[in-house]
Amino acid sequence: MARTYKPLPRIPLLANNHYSHPPGPPELVHLDDSALSVMTDLTEVKAITIASDQTIQNAQLKMEACNIHMLLVSNKDRKVIGIITTEDIIGEKPLNVSRERKLHRDDILVRMVMTPQEEMLAIDFESIRYAKVGDIVKTLHDIRKHRAIVVEVDEANNQHTIRGLFSSVEISKQLGRDISDDITPAHYLAELVKTMQS
Repeated sequence: MARTYKPLPRIPLLANNHYSHPPGPPELVHLDDSALSVMTDLTEVKAITIASDQTIQNAQLKMEACNIHMLLVSNKDRKVIGIITTEDIIGEKPLNVSRERKLHRDDILVRMVMTPQEEMLAIDFESIRYAKVGDIVKTLHDIRKHRAIVVEVDEANNQHTIRGLFSSVEISKQLGRDISDDITPAHYLAELVKTMQS
């Protein structure tokens, strides 16, 4: 039996209408604020992924289209096997791969320059519930990493689920000052800032 549809009621449009806006810049935070205030929570923001056999050019285009600076890298089973960042694409990694493998930049694949899973910094979600922004900054500085993955641990099934992400670039934006000086050489930072502003 065919379903019947009906027109929706109409209303007269008032003059001088307002319109909805996307969220503004991130709210300024302080080192003593909750670490959760600077975590990208994947229960609220959709994770953007790319396959490991895609080119870095495709990864860069995807980042630009989504206005982000990092992608989760997945395998054929759609499991996360690493991350790729703007720095991985514009830094020295592609140059080294190009020289060593005699590849044109357009032929370099994500898996060749990504940070593999075993090199990623992972933090248990439970340990950040009461942590401060300053604790995250200290952690990133001490191990000289720009990003950390936050995982929910299911001990009963021996599984990890990626719950969120910390990024020195995003934390710097929210603090209103650069926290990356001890992690990245200045010329990389200049390139990252230039990319972020374009």
